[in-house]
Amino acid sequence: MWKKTWLIGILMAVSALSGSGCNCGGIPPTTGPDGGTTTDGGGQDGGGNSQPDGGGDPTDPGDGGVVLTSLSISPMNVTLTASDKAATTQQFTVTGTYSDRTTKDVTGQAAFSVDDTRLGLFEASNFLTRTGLVAVGGTSTVRARIGTTSVSTPITVKLQQNTSDTPPGGTTPLPSQPEDKFGGTVDAARKPSILYPNSGVMVPPNLGQLEFHLNPGPNSNTLLQLSFTNAITDVRVHLRCYLPQGFTPPSLPTGATRGCIYTPSADVWRFLAESNRGGQSVQVTLKATGDTGGTVGVSDPILLNFARSEIKGALYYWTTSGGTAVMRYDFAGAAGQKQATPVLTKDDISTSVSCVGCHALSRNGKKLVAEVNGQNDGRLALLDLATFVPGTTKVPLAQSGTKLSNFEAWNPDGSKFVGTYADSGATRYTLMLFNGTDAKFEKEIAGTGTSTNPANHPDWSADGQTISYMSMGIKGTNQRSFKGSIRMVTTQDSGNTWSAPVTVVPAVSGKNRFYPAIAPDNGFLVYNESTCPSGESHVDCNSDTDPSAMLWAAKLQANASPVALTRANAPGIMDKGVTNLTNSYPKWSPFVTRGNGSDTSKLMWVTFSSSRNYGLRPAPNMSSSENPKGTLLWMAAVDPEKVAAGLDPSYPAFALPFQDLATSNHIAQWAEYLVSNGCSTVGEGCGSGGSTCCNGLQCVKPNQDPPVPCSIDGACTCQAIPQCAPAFQKCSAAAPCCDGNSCVDTATGGECQGGDCSCKPPCSGVGQMCGGASACCDGLRCASDSTCRVILN
Repeated sequence: MWKKTWLIGILMAVSALSGSGCNCGGIPPTTGPDGGTTTDGGGQDGGGNSQPDGGGDPTDPGDGGVVLTSLSISPMNVTLTASDKAATTQQFTVTGTYSDRTTKDVTGQAAFSVDDTRLGLFEASNFLTRTGLVAVGGTSTVRARIGTTSVSTPITVKLQQNTSDTPPGGTTPLPSQPEDKFGGTVDAARKPSILYPNSGVMVPPNLGQLEFHLNPGPNSNTLLQLSFTNAITDVRVHLRCYLPQGFTPPSLPTGATRGCIYTPSADVWRFLAESNRGGQSVQVTLKATGDTGGTVGVSDPILLNFARSEIKGALYYWTTSGGTAVMRYDFAGAAGQKQATPVLTKDDISTSVSCVGCHALSRNGKKLVAEVNGQNDGRLALLDLATFVPGTTKVPLAQSGTKLSNFEAWNPDGSKFVGTYADSGATRYTLMLFNGTDAKFEKEIAGTGTSTNPANHPDWSADGQTISYMSMGIKGTNQRSFKGSIRMVTTQDSGNTWSAPVTVVPAVSGKNRFYPAIAPDNGFLVYNESTCPSGESHVDCNSDTDPSAMLWAAKLQANASPVALTRANAPGIMDKGVTNLTNSYPKWSPFVTRGNGSDTSKLMWVTFSSSRNYGLRPAPNMSSSENPKGTLLWMAAVDPEKVAAGLDPSYPAFALPFQDLATSNHIAQWAEYLVSNGCSTVGEGCGSGGSTCCNGLQCVKPNQDPPVPCSIDGACTCQAIPQCAPAFQKCSAAAPCCDGNSCVDTATGGECQGGDCSCKPPCSGVGQMCGGASACCDGLRCASDSTCRVILN
């Protein structure tokens, strides 16, 4: 954003000066504000008077009235092709222009830098791309500075990789130099195809285990090449067609005799994700030929997008494996973790129960409430996850086994949860509030339900102001009910009083609308809608694994216009046109991250259950009279700005790779942090001998802005640290600056040492400070008041 500000400032200043009708004998800049030969430099004040160069220009020819006025750099707009094996280099030359219009090579006096240091580094004026496991591609800016005068030029590093996948034991090794086998003419008869993921999918850069499911084409296609390409990426993986050990796909595409599943190695994934996170789409294409070459089959390409920000938080979901369990996966600390692990099973309950299922997590991840035995039970287990030890701790049922609720949601600070119970023995059919420490009933929210139209499926917004819920149009149980509408209540006094219910999406004949989930920006919700094959209370529209269930979005307002999440709902190639995919039970990751667009763009993630095929992997079979197909957990990126415009906000969905694929998985609840082993959550104490901070939190000095690392017992607390701070915002060792900005001590201008540090951009814009080590950006000059200005000679 700061770049836009100073560029606008330049244009305004130039307009003001040129509009005065008097040039004072000055010479205007000859090219725009960025790069090339400009009037950039620090030798004159706003009145055009000569001033000493703020940097003590060592190339001054000696005439006291002659000063450096601008720099130019060569070459400009550089594109380098690099690999992980050997560095690619580029020599830069800088020419200085002086106030007497003479020029001189000043390369030896210039300080060189690149904004994105992941791409490479400088040795004097020679730029070297990085190699090995830290090599990435990307675009950035090269800068050269002498004193307060600077010049810059764009640089692009394209990462080129030829790598071979290691086939499993018993598979014929790849031929030598397999990349040389794909130069033949294109043969349509050999055409392969990519079966999964769907084109246009967006994935977080730390997903790591994205599978590619392939149809290699005819049997003569023994050698495959999967390429990932765009302006900064050219990664080609050579592989055999094979499937994971013990796996046989039940149904292949028409005409196919084989199927393949490829999972990128950690190195290949890092090359792709780190180069392209937040950037342009990557085109993925599959080629196929024989071991000796010949003609080549080429697939239709798909597009793959990497989100700018990693996804954090802990995911808890319910699985039907092993007598049912609540499973957990930690995105924040998932390095090396391949599978979710059980956190709560029926054996962890002190009373004998048959299963644990529907559950809800407090936002900070410290508390979990789970219902046991399902429909018509309503007894709850309440856990403190900081002290709970799976497989060891025995959890008593809350309130001595009193029936309390079947579906729950927590308020933001974890002090209360809202629940609903409309099954056998129910006496209250409203939204009910319970104490988050002991699960004691506190109060009802009036008007939210009756014995005829009970409340169901509550969700509490991240700001604590709204509870959304399903209102049953035709009463059933909490697990199975009909003709629902989506309603909400709001509070202005932290939940002491609540408004009358407002209908967000009304009930519709022949439909069931259920399971709302409020987005983490509090602006809209997603919900499910299923269609009854006949009547109003059919088994296929009872809000329990409904085959026709789809995801919809609506603003948090009365009578909102629904928007279908068409791309997230869409089937894959292996669904063969089937659209009834049980897209149900949506839940949000709790974080709002920056999107891949402008500085203000946003991206969020929604998880849901679906019976669609995971490429070649079919949905699990279930012995259920309602839906013979089980569900797996899927995830999709969502652009919230599109909801406001009435457009589909979703990207195509992808399957979460760490779940047990042989069982049905549901209700993927999120928490900001994984809490276990007594770790401290936000605002709780930490230190060298005290409790450690939970994953994703840092131990810092309290009431310090920005946070400063701390290890003194009794003087530190755990806090969430922003990923990075933009230019001119406060920073510290715990809160670093975004790429291209340096965290400097505001008193000394050097490396941040004290508590008063801020992010310094590579150069200063209009009106910003200059002098010493602070250079003005291209087209600006450091004036006598030590601020950067547009100055005419």
